Amino acid sequence: MLGQRSLTSVEAKDLTIASTFSNSDEILEYTLPDGSVIKKGSELILGKPVNNSRDYARIVFGYMTLGKALLTPPIQLGGSFTGSKVIIDKIFVSHKKMTKQSELNVSIYAKDPNMSSAMGASNRTIVDIESAISTGEVINPNAAMTRDQAIVKLKESKDLLDLGLMTQEEYEKSKSELNPIILGT
Repeated sequence: MLGQRSLTSVEAKDLTIASTFSNSDEILEYTLPDGSVIKKGSELILGKPVNNSRDYARIVFGYMTLGKALLTPPIQLGGSFTGSKVIIDKIFVSHKKMTKQSELNVSIYAKDPNMSSAMGASNRTIVDIESAISTGEVINPNAAMTRDQAIVKLKESKDLLDLGLMTQEEYEKSKSELNPIILGT
């Protein structure tokens, strides 16, 4: 869609909006279900391959064109890259059913800054970023804190207070920041 600057996960599922996109249309930023935003230049971390596999299910070497016939199958990225940081180079969409009357998948081209750029060795394609994040293959370091994470952090703060390693003032500040996440307010 010409001029499209941003897209949210809710909009990607809205067929009225999705039908205005063509496969491989680029977007400049994407709002994930947790409310965090990724865009060109954002950093992501590669987690572990799903299902204890040797290779990632949603991450491949190189920049793979989606929605078009591939002459050779993509080469899955091996699990030895767990913990690697990648920088988003491009965010693009494709229709889940390859028809404009279907929801959008949002995928990413990223570069590993620690790999040689010779012959594209640093290039990565992350297919369906939401699935990659939900399965733990990709970690968004800017993700919003979950309720469970906030509870753990508050308990940790209480333990530090009880051990005398945190002041009452520091604990109260932490508690006031975490309560809205825990209580959903």
